[in-house]
Parts: sequence; C-alpha cells; structure tokens
Amino acid sequence: MELSKEIDVAISLNNLQSCNLEFGANAQQWQTLVDDYFCAPTGTSPESDEEVSDEGSDECELNSHNELKIVGQNELGLSDISSASLDGEAASIDDGDVEDAGDDIVFDEIAIVMENVSIVNHEDYAGETEKIVNFTCVVKSSKNSCCLNDGNPCCTALSTEFMHELRTTMSSLPAYEKDLILLGKLSSGINMKETTASSKRKRQTQRKHQRTCYCVEGTRICRETFKFLHCISQDKLTALLKHYKEHGLTPRHKKSGGRQKTNARFLTFEDVSRVVTFIVNFSEVHALVLPGRVPGFKRFDIKLLPSMYTKASIWRLYQSAMNAEGYRAVKVHSFRNLWRSLVPYIVMTKPMTDLCWTCQKNNSRIYRSMNIPEAEKSAELLKQQDHLVKVTLERTLYQDMVKKASNTFKDSAIKLGKNAPMSRDIKMHYSFDYAQQVHYPNDPYQPGPMYFLVPRKCGIFGVACEAVPQQVNFVIDEAVLISKGANAVISYLDYFFDHYGFGEKDLELHCDNCSGQNKNNFMLWYLAWRIINGLHRSISLNFLVAGHTKFAPDWCFGLVKQKYRRTMVSSLDNFVDVVNSSTIVGTNIAQKVGTSSGDVIVPYYDWNKFLSLYFRTVPGIKKFQHFRFDAAHPGEVFRKEYADSIEENFQLLRDVNNLPQASKPGTIPPPGLSYERKLYLFDKIREFCSIETRDITCPAPGPAPAIVNDPAVVNDFVARKPAKRPGTQLDQGNLVPKRGRGGRGRGRRGRGGAPT
Repeated sequence: MELSKEIDVAISLNNLQSCNLEFGANAQQWQTLVDDYFCAPTGTSPESDEEVSDEGSDECELNSHNELKIVGQNELGLSDISSASLDGEAASIDDGDVEDAGDDIVFDEIAIVMENVSIVNHEDYAGETEKIVNFTCVVKSSKNSCCLNDGNPCCTALSTEFMHELRTTMSSLPAYEKDLILLGKLSSGINMKETTASSKRKRQTQRKHQRTCYCVEGTRICRETFKFLHCISQDKLTALLKHYKEHGLTPRHKKSGGRQKTNARFLTFEDVSRVVTFIVNFSEVHALVLPGRVPGFKRFDIKLLPSMYTKASIWRLYQSAMNAEGYRAVKVHSFRNLWRSLVPYIVMTKPMTDLCWTCQKNNSRIYRSMNIPEAEKSAELLKQQDHLVKVTLERTLYQDMVKKASNTFKDSAIKLGKNAPMSRDIKMHYSFDYAQQVHYPNDPYQPGPMYFLVPRKCGIFGVACEAVPQQVNFVIDEAVLISKGANAVISYLDYFFDHYGFGEKDLELHCDNCSGQNKNNFMLWYLAWRIINGLHRSISLNFLVAGHTKFAPDWCFGLVKQKYRRTMVSSLDNFVDVVNSSTIVGTNIAQKVGTSSGDVIVPYYDWNKFLSLYFRTVPGIKKFQHFRFDAAHPGEVFRKEYADSIEENFQLLRDVNNLPQASKPGTIPPPGLSYERKLYLFDKIREFCSIETRDITCPAPGPAPAIVNDPAVVNDFVARKPAKRPGTQLDQGNLVPKRGRGGRGRGRRGRGGAPT
C-alpha cells in the first residue's frame, strides 16, 4: 500500500531535518519551505510524481482552494491514515464514507505535510529542552559546579529559550562561519600578556599560559557552559585557542589532504620566484620577437621559444644553474606546473612545414641579435618588417579579388557548370593548387603490415571558385598520371574552363610560386593563347609569396582529408564518393581524370611543344608576382614585381603576324602501370581491399612482358651503369637487379654506394 504524496513529502522533510546537526531549523522555517516550494499556486494543478493507471486507482485533482481532492474509491483506509500520523478531521472519516463512491474526500496538502513535520519538530524541541534543563556546568577535574552566578552555577543565569535559540543557531552555521564567530568571542576575553596581573601578589611572574574569560551577552560563564551553548568539544576549543595565539584573528582553513608546511618538499616563495625568473630571463634571450602575427598563433602578446627547445630541456638548464649557485631546484613536474600557471604567455614554437625561407632567415638573424649594436638590430627588424608588409599587401590583394567576385553572385544560387566562353560579362576569380597525394586502399584502423607497403597512389588537383564557393578536385589515378608539370596543370585548367567555368569575360587567377607547375613560360603562353583566340577579354595571373600561400584550395583539401582519414576506401570510386561527401552543401566536386583500368577521361595535351612554336620565353620570370593579359594587346604580357610596383610589358609572340591556331594540340597518352607495379599491387595490396573491389584496384597483372634477347639492348643497358659499381645481372634474359648490398646501390658509407 502506497502512502500519499503529502506523507512522502513530510517524511522527506523530516529526513532532511534529521541530517541537520542539533535540529537547526525550526517549525516556522519548515512551514515557509512547504509554502514556497511544495504547494502549487492557487488555481494550478501540480504534476503527479508518477502516472496512475486508469483501473484500480483514484483520480486526484486540486480544487480552487489549493486542496487535494480524491474522487472515487480510496484505497487508503482510516487505519492507514492514522498510522501515518494523520489525526483530526481527516482521521475522523469512517469506512462508510470512504467506500461511498459518490462522496468527495478533501484533504489540505499543507496541513497534512506540516502535521507530520510539526510532530517531529515538537519532539525535537522537547528533547532539546530536556537536554538544556538537565545540563549542569560541572568541572570534570573537580566534579563541582562553577559558582559564577553569586555562588550558583552560571547556567542558571540564562533562560532555557535563550540557550535553545543559541544552540540552534550555532548548529545551523557552516564550519567556516562558526569558527569566525568563536574566534571573535575568544579574542574579547583572552589575556596573552607576558606577565601575570594578580592583585594578591606584589611581584608578577612570567605568564606561562593564556587566561581566558568566557562571556555571552555580557554574562560571564564558565568554559563548560561556553562549550555547551556553542555546541563544540574541548578539542575544538583547544584548536581555536591555538590558532588565535599563532595567527591572530584570521580565518582558519581546514588542512584535509595536501602538503603540510612541515613537508620537506614544500616549495617556498623563494623557490617559485627563482623558477619564474629563470624562465623569463631565458625567454628574453631566446624568444622570438617579430612585427606582425606569427603563423600558427593568433595572439600578439606571446613570446615564442624556438622549437628546438622543450620544457624538459629548459628544466635541465635550470637545474644545472641552481646546482651551480647552491640553490634548491624543483622537480620537472613542478617546473611544468609553475610555467603553465605563472608564465603561460611563453610558449614553444610548433614545428611547421612549407614556411617562408625569408622569414626563417630573418628570424635566425634576430635570434642572434641580442649582443649586437642597436643599429644592426634595428636593421634586421626593419628588413623583416618590410617583408611582412609586402606579404600583407599580396594577401590583401587576394582577399579583395575574392570579395569582388563573391559580390557578383551574392544573391544568386548559381553553381559551377558548363557555359559557353565569353557568355557572361562578369569578372570571376579562381585559385588552383596540388594537394598531397593519397593512397588506397585506406583503412581508418590501418592494419600493421599496411604501414610498410605502398598502396595505389592517387593525386589531387583542385580549382576553387571562392565566390560560390565550390572546388573541382581532379582525382588522378596512378594509371593515368603523366607528371605534375606544366602540360598536366594546363590540361586540367583547360578542362575546367570548358566544363565548369562561368563563361566570364574577365578572369583572375591565384596560385603558389611553384615554377615547375605554375610559374613558367608555358602557363603564360597558354593564357596569351586564350586571349588571342577570344576565350577571355582579360586575364590576370597572380602568385602568392612563397611560404605565405595558404588559400582556398587548402581549405577544401583539408575537408577531403578529414573525411578520407575516417572512411574505408578500397577503390577509386570510393575516393570519389569521399570527395563528394566531404561537405554537406557540396563544396567539393570530384572529377576523375581516368579510370583504374587506364581509360582517360580528361585528356592531356602537349601544350609545351605546341606553344613553343609561337611564343618566346620571358626573362627573369621568377622575380615577378603579377602578370596581366588583355584583348587590346594580344600577345603581350604586363608584369610587375609586387602589387604596388610599376607595370612593364613584354611581347611574347615570336612573330606578331604568325598567331597560334585555335585548335588544341595533340594528346599525350599516359604510360600506365608497369608490369612490376601491377604484380606488386596484386601480391602485396590486394588482400587489404574489399572483396568487390579487388579486381578493380589490384587486378591480376596478366602474362609477363617479352624476354629481352637482343644483345645490343643488354649491352646498352649495362654500358649506362656507373663504372666499378655492382649493377644488374641477366637472369633468363630479363634485366633484374643483383641481390646484396651492391644491387641496392648502397655501400658501407650509406646511400652513396660503394666508393669508386
């Protein structure tokens, strides 16, 4: 049989009250608690704590007077209510009234709860009163009561109500506040003078113990009564007196756990100061001080230590310095904690890649500029500052171009797609770059043997349109790869303009400074060819400063790599799905250059051979960062070193009357996979692919190529090997490398091979 909600609440409140030392809450406080937090506002029905089934249970609701109304059959009989300490009107209801389904039984929630709580409060108050009445201030050492109240015990001078209220108040206080009150009372009655003050002696003696007078509201009481009124033990009183004599009127902190001051490993203020001073002085000598933000760190107020140092290595230097001076050296764990909490603005530079070589050279000079004259030090800083100003200028130009292109499609949902050349009178900006190649099959859990093998390779070339934003990622399988040179880059761009461009009249391009792929004469010739044949009205080719080339393609590549590392990839089609699903909104688009079997989708054209017949090379091409072409000057290129430099023109055509034809050059067939590579994939990599993709990614290599029987071919191959160097041997007519140290081309001196 279940008790009602009101009985449960009353029992819970009594349990809470019993947890309070010496019953710190009175009946009025419990009444306020019930009124504020238990009873719902008038006219509202509080939610039931548990669902009541439709059958065999009563339906409960509150009437307008905030009273509980039980409708229907009541399973809680009169005896149950009486056992739950419900007397009065509720207990006077007989069984006949309960069994009458037509009558309504009304209970007052507050009355039921407070009736049960008040019983406990009454019992508590009675017990506490009995304890106060029976208390006598007997001194345990003499077993006699004190006589401070005109020969009577001091407790008789205080009323029972006052003693009850004081004990209740002190019991309800937290330990911290209780200690402060007791220390304040002890400070007003303690005598800690060096000599005694006895009126019966002519000569006073040296005081050995403090003398304490205990008072409460102007009435002097003995020590036993003081402890009883404030609900403390003798040990607690002794600890408070000891604390006051040592520390005065200061808060007392609990020493539970942690190190004690008597511990030999406890760090003093001097130990901590020496640690902080050493770290700060070390940073003054070795920290990086540069104008402008450092790559990888967003804050300007930090000091960067070179990546060659670690906190452990600096601690060893600190330990040696402390031992030489005869001071105590803290352990490495405490050294790290003090560094992290007291000097967090001093951090280590993280190892990075693809950094600006100019910045690194300037940084090295600045590192060594501590002991040089101020004039030379200022010159080094100004040199680095000038470099960063140019970098900022180039970065600002890139951002402005992207912003202008974004405003073109600000209010439209247009995406990349096939459009006719010169079909839109707009200016569009694109960025292109290569990503680091990936391998497949790829397993996120990476089986152990896979780490030492070379799976099938796949390159990525991306062309990003920041205005949309979208990026076309050319997925280049190992079977259709020719190179990463100018022919490949120009072929990818040409395919992009034909199948994904917006048909813009004015074109702006950004890329990095890689001379083998982007910054070469073949790229300039190709852009001039597009202007001459009316594919664009104007084109600008812009290069970011080397080492400061993070731009939109890197962002898209990062999204692909995040998805790739967490996905099982067993074939080229799986990787295409990874690229397409790397973003929800379709930022990355995959374009296969060819299939795994070697079929070409994006053709490679021999642009180098074709364009070299009509154009000539540009002298000093590497020092220029900006190139511009326009239809008003076909065949000419306008170049400048930086965005704010003076522009100069150069004629690219060998013969202004001999213009290149509009047709594209001949194609270059990919060499495909060699027999040895196919055999390696079949023997070593096939087992790591899924069953349905094994014949696609790692098919059987087929029959071996024809045996070399022509002696002229063999002699020519051997003649091209270095003299006195173990080369290859003829095994059944096939050229295979010799086994052993010489066959690998390495001797005892490392990669250089055996000495000649």
